[in-house]
Amino acid sequence: MEITELEVWQTAMNLSQRLYELSKSMPETEQFGLGHQLRQHAVKIPSLIAAAASRKYGQESIRALDIAKGHLYETETVLRLAHRLDLLSEDETKETLEQLETSRKLLFGFLKYYKRATRS
Repeated sequence: MEITELEVWQTAMNLSQRLYELSKSMPETEQFGLGHQLRQHAVKIPSLIAAAASRKYGQESIRALDIAKGHLYETETVLRLAHRLDLLSEDETKETLEQLETSRKLLFGFLKYYKRATRS
């Protein structure tokens, strides 16, 4: 199966696109602050999912997925902070957090699958 066929990767890519779009809408003063943080996580999450899938199963894959999980939580924190600082609207934040939650659920399921497959 190609990585592009995995729903977990597709969802992470959609989230990444959204994060890039949000970072572009931030003021110039945040392009190297919170905007930069969003762009970093935008790249890392689907990249780590791809790395894990390319290795099939094993501890390296599980570690990559655990790191991706951490990036999702860090992204949530950056989004919530950007909202508190009025850099993102309520609607932008809510919509993106919903996307993030969908991505998180799929990632958790994928991680669970890999853990079971590794034990076998």
